[in-house]
This record gives sequence, C-alpha cells and structure tokens, in this order.
Amino acid sequence: MELGNSSNKKTPEKEKGSGRTGCKAYLRLKLVKDAIWQVTKFHDIHNHNLVPNTSARRRILQSQKLMTNNIKQIIRDLTDQNIEPSKILAYLSTLEGGKDNIPFKRKDVSNLIAMDNAKLLGRDVETTLMNFQRKKEEDPEFFYAIDVDEDGCLKHIFWADGRSRRAYLEFGDVVTFDTTYNTNMYSMPLAPFIGVNHHRQSIFFGMALLRSETTDNFCWLFETWLKAMYGKHPVSIITDQDHAMRNAIKIVFPNTVHRCCKWHVMRKAKEKLASLYGLKPTFKTEMELLINYSSTVSDFETRWMAMIEKHKLKDNKHLNNMYEKRSEWVPAYFRDVFFADMSTTQRSESMNALLKMWLTSHSSIYKFVMKIDGMIESIWQSESDEDLISMDKEPHLWSMYDMEDHAREVYTKRVFKEFKELLKRSTLGKAIEKERDVLYEVNIAQNPKKHIWVPESYVVSVDKEGGIFSCNCKGFEFEGLLCSHALKVMCNLGIEKLPSHYILKRWCKNANIEINRPVNERSRVAKNSQALEMFRFAALNPKLNSIGKWASKDDRAFNMVEAKLGELLSQISQLVLDDISQPAEVQTSNEKGPVNMLVVSDPPLSQCKGRKKKPARWKSAAENAPNKRICGYCKQKTFHNRRTCPKFLENREIGMDVEKTSELERANWNGEEME
Repeated sequence: MELGNSSNKKTPEKEKGSGRTGCKAYLRLKLVKDAIWQVTKFHDIHNHNLVPNTSARRRILQSQKLMTNNIKQIIRDLTDQNIEPSKILAYLSTLEGGKDNIPFKRKDVSNLIAMDNAKLLGRDVETTLMNFQRKKEEDPEFFYAIDVDEDGCLKHIFWADGRSRRAYLEFGDVVTFDTTYNTNMYSMPLAPFIGVNHHRQSIFFGMALLRSETTDNFCWLFETWLKAMYGKHPVSIITDQDHAMRNAIKIVFPNTVHRCCKWHVMRKAKEKLASLYGLKPTFKTEMELLINYSSTVSDFETRWMAMIEKHKLKDNKHLNNMYEKRSEWVPAYFRDVFFADMSTTQRSESMNALLKMWLTSHSSIYKFVMKIDGMIESIWQSESDEDLISMDKEPHLWSMYDMEDHAREVYTKRVFKEFKELLKRSTLGKAIEKERDVLYEVNIAQNPKKHIWVPESYVVSVDKEGGIFSCNCKGFEFEGLLCSHALKVMCNLGIEKLPSHYILKRWCKNANIEINRPVNERSRVAKNSQALEMFRFAALNPKLNSIGKWASKDDRAFNMVEAKLGELLSQISQLVLDDISQPAEVQTSNEKGPVNMLVVSDPPLSQCKGRKKKPARWKSAAENAPNKRICGYCKQKTFHNRRTCPKFLENREIGMDVEKTSELERANWNGEEME
C-alpha cells in the first residue's frame, strides 16, 4: 500500500504534521527521600527553536495543558445547559482574565464532552433504567415501561413522573399528541403527550421514544400510557394526519373524539392549491373565513357548496378530498365536544421546537431523559409562579357587572383575561327577545372595514330558574367558557353571578389543589375509584412478581407460597363484596421475564462515524415533485426521458430501428397532424 494514501478510506486522516526532531535534551531525577528529589543528569542543548516563555505560547504545549476537576465540572454543568464548547471557553476566559490564561483549547473542551458521551455507549439504556429505579424509590408514583426486540435491544421506552400522572387526573380531558425527530443519537422519534392546565399553559402527561411509527407501536404506546394514567381515557385528542396514529387511536381509545390538526390540513391545501390561490386572490381568504366562522355543520356545508359553485371548482380533486374528510378537521363538527379552544397541535409543535433547542442529534437516551427532567421541573415551577400570581394579585375589572367580579374571584388570571375579552365582545351584539325568558336572538353587525365574516345571528335558549343559557354556537361546550352571545343575554337579564354548572373546575384557581396529594391519600375521600384500583395494583404487583420469582426456584418454597396464596385469596374474597374486574397490568413485562430482570441493550445508532448529517430543509410537495421535460424520442412534455420512454422501449422490443424512426410516426403516436 502506498504510504500516506488515504483515498481508500471513508474518513481520511487529518494532516497533523510531526513534532519529532530527535532532540537529546533531557532531565533525569532520583527520589532520595519522601518529597526530596535529586537531579542526576541534565542536558540542555536543543536542536530546535524554543517556544517563547509566554502564557499564550505555553498553553499549546501538551505538557502544559491542565484541566482541574473544578473546571471539568463547570464544563459539564454548562454542557447540560446546551452551551457550545466555544461559548464555554469564552465564559472560562472571562473568569481567568483572558484566553491566554487558560491552559487548554476549545478542542480540549470538545474532547472532554465526547469522552463523557462515549462512556455511555453500550450501557446507555442500562444507565437510564437505573436512573428510573432511583426515581421510583424517591417518587412511588413514577412510572416507566420498555419494550425490546428479539435481539434484546430497546425498542420503545415510556416514562412519566408522579406529578404528571396526578395532573392528568385533573387536566387530562384534552390531549395533543405528535412526534418529533433528531433529538437523540438513535434517531428514535420523541412522542410527548401534552395537555393544558388551568393557566392555559402546556404540561406534559408523559413521553416516549419509539423505534418506528407503525400502528402496532402506537398501540403499545397508547396502552402503556393508559395504564400509567390510571386507566382514564381522554375526552378528546388532537394529532396530525398520520394514518398509523389514527388507526391506533381507534383501537385503544374507541370512545375518545379524535381530531386532525387543522393547521396541517391548511398547509397541505396551500401546497396543492397554490396555482388556484394565484388565479383567484380572494379565494384563500374566503375559504379560511368559511372554515373558521361556520358555527354549525349545516351552515358550513351550505356555504362550502356555494363557494365551490361560485368559483366553478367541482372537479378540483384536493378540494373534494378536503370535503370528504371534513368531519375529521373542520371546527364546526367538533363544537359540541370539549377541546379547551384548541383546533391544532400547536402546543405539541411549540414543545417540539423547545425540545430541539435543548437536545441535539448526538444526545444519548440518559442525557435526553435528564434534560427532559429539567424542562418538566421548569414547567411545574412556572405553574407554581402563576398560582401565586393568581392568588396574590387581582386583575383589573373592565365593567361594572357583578358577574365580571364573580368571574375574577373563581378564574385564574389567564382564564379571566379570556373571559373579559368575551364580555367585551358581547357589546357588539344586539339581543332580541323572541320569547320572554325563554328564547333570544343575538344579532351581530358585520364590519366591512375588517372584512371579517361572522354568522348574522345566534340563538340563545334560556331557563332562568335553572340557570341555563345555551347558545347554538356551542362556545361553552367547546371552550369551557360561556360565549359572548350567552353573556349578552345574561347581562340584559341582570344575572349577577355565573351559574355554578358553567364554572369548570379546571379553569379555577384551586384546580390543581389535589395534584400535590398522592393518589392513595385521595382514596380516603374518593373510596373505590378506577384510579385507586390501578394505584393499588401498581404497588402490589412488584412484590407479587418477586414472590413468584423466588418461589419458582425451589419446591418447598413453591408449595408454601401456593398454600399461603390459596388461603389469602379466600380471605380477600370475603372482604370484597362487589365483583371487581381484574385491572390491566401496570408494569410492562416481556416473554423473557419482568422488565427489571432483563438485560436490555442499546438500540442501533443512527450514524456511527463522521459528522452528523443535519436534517434537510422541509420542502413542499411542489418542490419535491419531478419536473416535466421534453422527451427526446416521442417529443412529449412528460416526466420520462428518451432512455425510459415507453414508445422507445416498445419499438426496441419488436426490433424496430429506434434510431431511424420518422417524425411522421412520432406524430401519429401523439395524435398530431403533420403539415
């Protein structure tokens, strides 16, 4: 092999040069006594130039490099905060009075970080599971589960802390779910479950890393998440248009209302209808107003058909496809289901963007989990701060209505702000009494300056004695706050306080008062609930597994446990008066045994050597579509070329001289007339 030739290597070696000159200078020492050394030989003649005796020059010598343990810890702490090596070095240079006073370079900082990451290779999952075990000892309600493949490598992993599980019991009515990529060195998509709390803040209900996005994998994740959340199904869930995700939701959450993200639908429409938007400048605005401001299903369908007829778009395939799937994404079809005023996965997208700021494609699972813990802790801290603000400071009132003062007392600051905006909006309407104390019509005048289309009128049904104010816009059912039309009628009737059944606990100041109490403590009041059953089972299951493991190793132990369990089972059955169905198993197991007894290997790395490839820029369908060209053989404008032309291949098969095919024959293929 030719020396110095690295062309046959995938990753060529860097040209570092050689520092060897054959210098004979040396110093020889001898240990005489403890801490006493004697110079025995010294030769100070060098055959090269010496480095000037300055700190700026000395710092590049290998013998002069020094990184103390304190400095290493500072570097590790700053790295955990996602600070780059160059910025870490700049920070250290400020502490030491300049870069010349730092006895190492930026590359040394990078090497330290790389060495720390390398220590986790091969034992990343093992370290992560040990960390989960420590968390479970500190937090008995901490939950985690894993799934492995046939080779014993990690396939999926899910975890949720105790507070997230308890928060789900209070705020788990609406969940958004989406996946994001490039957050770890295994390219495993991150799948967080996200909800909204009483301050309109996003909160985590657990998260997972998946090997791939298939229906079976999503089913495993949803079933595991359901066990972690004490068996409580969400009322509604918002996802993107992923088919595997949709199929899994139908299987695991058959009674949950599933809604596709409206933003994804409209983004795809922008790609498919770009030329139409250019030809008809007002069409895009007209369609968006129609989608966003249709209050009923019939209203949407009638106006959609009118829009299609007006612009003569009956044959537009994409618009027809959007209309066929309208019940999956159009807001009018979900007005009677509680979605906390959400119609998109924007909260998931925002969380994903935040996660990518803190995580890189080089992150190990262990470091990933540690950084996620820091994010979750900051989220809980932000919630505590908002709790204090809502309790300590009163927002300003906008009106003199007693009803607004009542809303300020019960709602959090953020939710009261939303209520105040609805109260302001009620002044735009005019309430017309159709039947005294029974039926009212609220008319809202259009504002031609703002070009905002809204329905001409809303109907509010009233039962004054029962405190019922039901509007056909379904604002309360969808958002959990009374709409401006109902508030208009209530103000006209002189209602001083909001009816209690229109005040959802999840928007009140004390909505999270139960979150800090463990589930088993709440049982003293809740008695036998499904969540309590799941908690009891989760607490007993590890002990029962351990008994079974040890008893199966010895005949005497097996016989003793079998007899004791039979006696215990008969005693327990006497205590339970009602028939209780067996709950699902909380701790995930595998064919090879319980999770904590498995030896789980790390999943395959996404890229072992070389610089990590950055994710490509997102491209629309129009950009990704192949460009049409003029075929050199059939002269048609199409996607194929001369070599792949169907006519060329057909003629070659029958033995025709494809090189001498006349222009007349080509014209006959294309149905053209030759002059």
